[in-house]
Amino acid sequence: MWTDWVLAGVIALALISIPLGIYANRRAAARLRAGMPASPAKILETRLAAGEISAEEYRYERYLLEKGE
Repeated sequence: MWTDWVLAGVIALALISIPLGIYANRRAAARLRAGMPASPAKILETRLAAGEISAEEYRYERYLLEKGE
């Protein structure tokens, strides 16, 4: 008789903890992605769009990035 209650408790605990674990994992992953710095190519595009660098400078820096320097 008491084993039924234990089994029901274990099932209830699983039904609560599994979705909470999935939610926590997704939220932590989203926070990690938000804190990651942008890629060098994305930074270059942003600087070009903001007018910080000219199109010529952009092409040169992009060339260097693709070349691997």
